[in-house]
Amino acid sequence: MLIEIAWKNIWRNKKRSIVILTAIALGLSGGIFSTGIMVGIAESMVNNAIDGDLAHIQIHTKAFKDNPLIQNSIPGADTVIQQLRSLVGMKGVSGRVKIEGMASSPATNSGVEIVGIAPKAEASVTSIAGKIMEGSYLDSSNRNSVIIGKKLAEKLNLRVRSKLVLSFAGRDGSIIYGAFRIAGLFETESALFDKSRVFALDEDMTRLLGGSPTVHEIAIRLVQGQSMPEALSSIRSAYPHLVVESWKDLAPELKLTAELTNVTMLFFLAIILFGLLFGITNTMLMSVLDRIREFGMVMAIGMKRKRVFAQIILETIFLSLSGSGIGMALGVIVLSITQHTGINLSVFAEGLSIYGISSMLYPSVPLELYFELGVLIVLTALGAAVYPGIKATRLKPAEAIRTYA
Repeated sequence: MLIEIAWKNIWRNKKRSIVILTAIALGLSGGIFSTGIMVGIAESMVNNAIDGDLAHIQIHTKAFKDNPLIQNSIPGADTVIQQLRSLVGMKGVSGRVKIEGMASSPATNSGVEIVGIAPKAEASVTSIAGKIMEGSYLDSSNRNSVIIGKKLAEKLNLRVRSKLVLSFAGRDGSIIYGAFRIAGLFETESALFDKSRVFALDEDMTRLLGGSPTVHEIAIRLVQGQSMPEALSSIRSAYPHLVVESWKDLAPELKLTAELTNVTMLFFLAIILFGLLFGITNTMLMSVLDRIREFGMVMAIGMKRKRVFAQIILETIFLSLSGSGIGMALGVIVLSITQHTGINLSVFAEGLSIYGISSMLYPSVPLELYFELGVLIVLTALGAAVYPGIKATRLKPAEAIRTYA
């Protein structure tokens, strides 16, 4: 009976109820969409870093982590790579030669990280092969070829088929020079990455280093990112003499961004609900003031004050949940559309690339957020109902009937 009465009381003043329902719905739908954008940005930063060169897991020697010198390579790297490829859940495993060096052109030079790769293996780990904007990806049959970022090419005033000289310190400390031809230019979502990487064939780098096979880093891409903790534990157990790290260990700033996103979006939604709380409180207080004589009469004929308070609580919860339900539905619809079509931010591409964010953004909201949001909505409704409820229960029946008769 009390529930039915509370529901009907919401619609006694339809205009007022519709206004607050609209405010709640628009506030929540906007909050959910904004949250989806925040999550989309965080996911874009993480995914682009993994696709660029981080992969899910990397393996090095402890000596290389402490001091990335050429001689600090992984012993028996070929055997390790073959063993890793046989493990369940591996999408790709790639061995890399990594050297800090200098890229020089007739115009200028720039410090770069030279990465020697096996093209096919690297393509199974990162997305560089799909980011070629001009020219072609590396081909094992095309000796002394490299691919560089478009930003680096602009800095060095080079283009496809231009000659590039790479120089770096060898094992004995002497400077090694190598002349290469640019096979292609790539462009990723990270301007910093594009300015600082040169990819060459591992065979060419091995030849420059004196012919001995060298692998400084093994990058691993998993079929499912969710299986990373289990894979990490398994690989660490199999190779205790090596340093096995996930992308979270290698890029702690990205880990922090990903972990703080959920907290940030809940805090953001809590601020929106806090603002709506005052609107709901005002609406319910007006409703109570409009019905003072009614409350006085029902209390005069025996209705207990706690039931009056419960009625106000129920009305507030019904009002809040109705508006929130509409808002969530609108938010889900907008998110579903934008998740499919994406949001084109190419106008801001230059600025976004500094942070490694894609110009095409796909908002998303984790399912658990809706449950957490539901709890916040109920708490907001209870908070909004306290003052109007207390106001109603403190009425003196005789005075209420006489004053507002």
